[in-house]
Order: sequence, then structure tokens, then C-alpha cells
Amino acid sequence: MLRVAENPVPRFPIGRPLSQDMGSWWVARVKPRQEKALAWDLARLGVGYYLPMLTKRTRRRDNGKLRKSLVCAFPGYLSVTDYEERKAEILRTGRILNLIKVSGQEQFVRELEQIYQALSHSTELEVQPHLAVGRRVMIASGPMQGLEGIVTDLRRPRKVFLNVEIFNRAVMVMVSPEELVPLEEPREGIRLRA
Repeated sequence: MLRVAENPVPRFPIGRPLSQDMGSWWVARVKPRQEKALAWDLARLGVGYYLPMLTKRTRRRDNGKLRKSLVCAFPGYLSVTDYEERKAEILRTGRILNLIKVSGQEQFVRELEQIYQALSHSTELEVQPHLAVGRRVMIASGPMQGLEGIVTDLRRPRKVFLNVEIFNRAVMVMVSPEELVPLEEPREGIRLRA
């Protein structure tokens, strides 16, 4: 298992906004447990990518100590730019099963930017194995201000799900109910409350 410092950077080139690569995003479906290795290969080739990673804490069985590691938020996938220009080099890595052209670039980038912003404030998020369905809200204050997501439990709106449609997954963030603003007109009798 890699130490946290031995992992690839989540975004390459470092500091480059995801929106700067608008129009050139592809999603690579990678061989099992090859996401980080592909990220290292792409960085060596100078190819842009985004690989969101979450902190996972587990307790060791042998001595009970806490172990911290970074795991891929969307296992089996890596978002890649410059594929059309560098196709031969990228495929030569031997780590890719297939590539998916992202048709809705604006929505894809918006969803990834939300994940990027959420991870910049907390690496301890939870990934759900499906898209969330519920009430659309916006986080109006706090460190995750501006994020738009879904609240599934209107009685206790603490969990906000950030959907990423191309991966068919949602990332759950915890917020205070006072920070939420509904984005749709509520049906009669339904309100967000603390």
C-alpha cells in the first residue's frame, strides 16, 4: 500500500483549472487497480488528467494502529485530456480497457469541479454506488459554498449528494442544514428544516 505522499497528484498539470481543458475530456476505463499507475504514466508523458482521491482510514489487524490511505473516488476510471493528440502514447501504457468520449463537456466539467472543490475542503467524503434522486439544493454558505447537489431526506437534510453522471456515482458531503437553499420550488408542505 502506498503512503499518502507516494500517490500521484490528483490533477495534472498541477494547478490547472479543469475548465481550461473544456472540449478535450475523455474518460479512460482502466484495468483493475491501475488508476494510479496510469496517472503516473500520463504525468511522465505530459498528458493532463484528473483522478479524485479520498482518504480512507482503516485499523490494522496486527497492531490496531490507524492506517490512512488514498483511494480512487471512482474506481476503474480516470478522466484524461489530450487523448486525440496523444492517442498512441496513451494506449501504449497498456492500462486502458476502453475510452469514452465525453459528449456533455460543460456538465462533465461542472460535476468534476464540484468534486474538486469538495475534496479541497475535506478528503473524508463518501462515494455512493449510484446517482442520488431527490431535491436539488445549493450550499449557500460555509467552505463548500456554491456547490449544487441533491438532498434525499427532507426531514434531516445534512447529507448532500454531488452526482457525477458519467460514472453513475454520487459523492456525499455533510453540511449544516442552515447552509442549504432549495433550487426548485417546493411542493406544498415540503420544506428544508434543521
